[in-house]
Amino acid sequence: MQIPEYFEFFNKTKLCSGKMALENISFDLKSMDSVKPLVVTDNRSVKSGYVKILKKSFYDSGMVIGAIYDRVNDYPSTATVREIAELYRIRGCDSIISLGGNSPAAVAKGLNILVSNRSDNLMDFTDMSRSASLRPFLSVLTSAAAGTETSSEAVIDARSYRSFDLMPDIVYIDARLAKKGNTNQIVNAGLMSLAQSIEACNFKESNPVNDSFAYASISALYSNIAAVVKKSGASKDMPAFINGLAISGIVRSNAAAGLAGAIGLETEKLTGFSAGIVAGIVLPRLLEYKLQKVKTGVRPELLLPIAGIDTYCSTDENRRASLSVELIYELLGKLKDNVPDNIKMMPIPEYMIERIASGAEARGGKNYPKGTTLKVLEMAYHGKKSSEVK
Repeated sequence: MQIPEYFEFFNKTKLCSGKMALENISFDLKSMDSVKPLVVTDNRSVKSGYVKILKKSFYDSGMVIGAIYDRVNDYPSTATVREIAELYRIRGCDSIISLGGNSPAAVAKGLNILVSNRSDNLMDFTDMSRSASLRPFLSVLTSAAAGTETSSEAVIDARSYRSFDLMPDIVYIDARLAKKGNTNQIVNAGLMSLAQSIEACNFKESNPVNDSFAYASISALYSNIAAVVKKSGASKDMPAFINGLAISGIVRSNAAAGLAGAIGLETEKLTGFSAGIVAGIVLPRLLEYKLQKVKTGVRPELLLPIAGIDTYCSTDENRRASLSVELIYELLGKLKDNVPDNIKMMPIPEYMIERIASGAEARGGKNYPKGTTLKVLEMAYHGKKSSEVK
């Protein structure tokens, strides 16, 4: 491994994963001098019985849950954050627990900003350097996890709030909450997180610590996503898959934006189609394009977390990078019931491609030769491989 002259890595999030993981919450809160948490969740977690399971984990703790807010919707808003902040103050809470996926976690991050700064105006903190120290924040992930919960970003009312301080102090992954997943949501989250973790460890400038996290995320996601999707989330592989999502949030917080993820996000912004599925279609074509046209940026070591140590060691070094790309295409084939062969089949009109490429290049195309974004997007749109394009 080559160590660069300079790199940075930050992670404040502890992962607590396994059987009875939830029973550690009360002990962890007490260790942070907190005794009255407010739980932020959504109706999906209520219907799945996850709120009831969380409440039961407190029965023998001698600790009281100060309040449970279960009306978070899929699009976090500042109005919701302000409403919960008022509840937090009225009930005298001193810490925050998010239960569920992206939306409860984003709202919990916004809530933490307001209550820690005794403010009602979230927009004052788009520059988080002005914020006071934040309250203890724990995140309980369920089958609705998206991989963003552990990140240093919260998107509320289409505004982005970024700071390493926003990362949860502790994340809990418990098999009791890893059931009954929505297949489309699982595919979307898994492919977006896989794309972002793979791109994070394939920049020219390496970050050896972030690379190690990225490899762990890639291995957990690649190895488990097909099995999890096949059983609609009701699988023993689901906790491992959620671990991969959680680690990917840490990875993306320590890396520049990747182009496949940027194309996915820009497509979702302009068309409403799932960002993760678009990113998944783009990813192998982007890597293949880098191998064949740019001649750099896909490391042979990528094969290790994708295929395992035996395949990695038995494959010629000059063949490892290209085999990694082939295996990603193979994974998409296993997900063919949920992932179309190309973007055109979604269906997205062709006239949108240039607009998507322009926005995506601004988001994550700075490390690529000019025009790469449009070329790769056109390949993904028509379902072509790099070898089929002049």
